Amino acid sequence: MARTQCVRRILLLTSDLGGGTGDHLLAMMNYWDKARWQPEIICEAPLTSRLVPNVPVKYVPPTGGLDRFPLAQPTRLSRIARHIKTRPPDVVHCYFFWSIMYGRVLKRLGMIRWLVENREDEGYDWNKYNYALLRRSCSLPDRVICVSEAIRKVVLEKEHIDPARVLVVHNGVEPLSNGPPDRFSARRELGVPDDALLVGMVSNLNRPIKGVSYFLDAIPLILRSVRSVRFVILGTGREELMLREKAKALGLESQITFAGFRADIERFYHAMDLSVLTSLSEGLSITLLESMKHGLPVVVTDVGGNPEVVVDGETGYLVPPRDAPAFADKVLALLRNRQLRDTMGAAARQRVKEKFQLRATATRYLQVYEELLMSDTNRAADRESR
Repeated sequence: MARTQCVRRILLLTSDLGGGTGDHLLAMMNYWDKARWQPEIICEAPLTSRLVPNVPVKYVPPTGGLDRFPLAQPTRLSRIARHIKTRPPDVVHCYFFWSIMYGRVLKRLGMIRWLVENREDEGYDWNKYNYALLRRSCSLPDRVICVSEAIRKVVLEKEHIDPARVLVVHNGVEPLSNGPPDRFSARRELGVPDDALLVGMVSNLNRPIKGVSYFLDAIPLILRSVRSVRFVILGTGREELMLREKAKALGLESQITFAGFRADIERFYHAMDLSVLTSLSEGLSITLLESMKHGLPVVVTDVGGNPEVVVDGETGYLVPPRDAPAFADKVLALLRNRQLRDTMGAAARQRVKEKFQLRATATRYLQVYEELLMSDTNRAADRESR
């Protein structure tokens, strides 16, 4: 008689389901076999309009005036611990600093068996005290998944985790939808003429590390050589007002559109001629993968995981960060040459299709869980055979 396959419970702890990390995590779960894997999410930030694919989500804020450091963290940890006692998971998987620390405390207390962590960026907003805590507890995670080789290097240098426990699983994206691209409806919505060239940036405007201000610095340099070009920034956040004021001071109001957050972002990729990023630090940008998936050549800064995605001179260009003239030169090279844009865009689409598919990423995450859980099974079998 065939053995019934065990259903495994995966508890994901995260500070936030917003942004590219939240999108990636939720999209990846669509590829998990729910007959074998039962994911559940505990999130510190309240959910808004984000759709979760048939996965229960528990929001764990502290009460009253405790929502500040250092009072918030013990309150949240206590609530997570109570939840785990009620619904013991097979694996706990943590995203972002405080969720990582909650997972490590729970592991130290013996409340969880297997602990997996993610690193989504190069730790640009972690301070020396954060890293001190991570180093002191570096023996606790069983696996640390880094979304790029660049991040793995930072983890090994700054956190002192056993290299055997630190692996790279690149982010992935969904395949292209089958519908025909509509280049012009989004352009009309943005007020961009059909025959104008359009350079686009999709970015989280809450984070100065995205370097959007350097994009604005390059635009006057581009306009000196090519006048029939428009620019669009898609995204919103705390920096938007400052960026709008800078664009006005540079006299760019008629050339640039701040389009805000768009749930239907694919329409706007179709409207662009090339996509750009001027980040000062990156993990493995979902925006970059999405741009290339849509057949757009890219000009991006040579930071983080960007060079692991972009083949310089083949699928786009890599430029030094904070270098507006170098950035403008590469954008101009593409704006002046349609054949080059088409060739690079086709190569970009093919690279994402071959190397960065979300199904493969989701499968690899499940393999990480399976490898840990199988080690328990093997140990039990060894004990039985003695």
